Amino acid sequence: MMAMMLAAALIAAALTPFDFAQGKQSLADAVMDGDAKAVAVLVARGADVNEKDNQGITPLMQAASTGRVDMLRLLLAAKADVNARASEGATALTAAAFGGYLDAVQLLLANQADANPRDQQGRTPLMAAALNGHADVVRALLAKDAEAGAADLTGGNSVTYAVANGHEEILAALVSAGAKWKDEDVVVAAQGCHTDVVRQLTKMGAKVNATRNGRAALFMAIWSHCAETATLLIASGADVNAKSSDGRTALMQAAGDGRADLVQLLMDRGADMEMTDEAGRTAWMYAAMGNQLEVAEIFKKAREKKK
Repeated sequence: MMAMMLAAALIAAALTPFDFAQGKQSLADAVMDGDAKAVAVLVARGADVNEKDNQGITPLMQAASTGRVDMLRLLLAAKADVNARASEGATALTAAAFGGYLDAVQLLLANQADANPRDQQGRTPLMAAALNGHADVVRALLAKDAEAGAADLTGGNSVTYAVANGHEEILAALVSAGAKWKDEDVVVAAQGCHTDVVRQLTKMGAKVNATRNGRAALFMAIWSHCAETATLLIASGADVNAKSSDGRTALMQAAGDGRADLVQLLMDRGADMEMTDEAGRTAWMYAAMGNQLEVAEIFKKAREKKK
């Protein structure tokens, strides 16, 4: 098949007027322009299919990033390096997976693309596909032994990437393939207001009071103004008075943001408005500093009720 592709390219070169000698269009430009005919001519006339630009990007990577299977076939037939790496470590497979181009991913894998390349941050094609919700690409990569449990330099794995954008189906597929979720993945899901993923993780056994970077899931749900997620976390046992690493509580965050609805939710569930952060500030003071009058009124009525 590859020989036939090259033969076709040679015929095209013979029949097509193209001023390659004068350098009017480079192979990289032709790929970027989506000009498959020009790619065929340039390849047939000896263009370097593995030439890199100043970021280390090859024509194959460019074609993969747009899912152009026709150009990928031409470049692979001309011996393009399927596992070449850009300056930051990504490969053509990484680009195709990130874009969700299943046909391109399958073609690259069929041509011996490494299913587990890591960029300089330790990220893999599987993580890229999981982040962007490309379930079919995730399954294709797993079928070729992509490492479901591989971690990046921050410790996040493919599950972390999936829950960050709320991809329930991918979370399930990854766990079925042996990927391990972590308690702190609940924090990631909560920050993104992904209530269904939070529910899915808690059903799997994730602890709702786990922290990530010193902040609990409830705090991050409030920080992102996610009332539904916060309600679920509280119902699942989240500590409404848990402090972040700087001593702030979810109530302080809601008060400072002027979110009266969230303040009331937390107060109704037992949040303590008298708690202080490391600087001695209470939730009421956060409301005052932000001139959040509606929130201050809630605190005033709560204090009067205690008398």
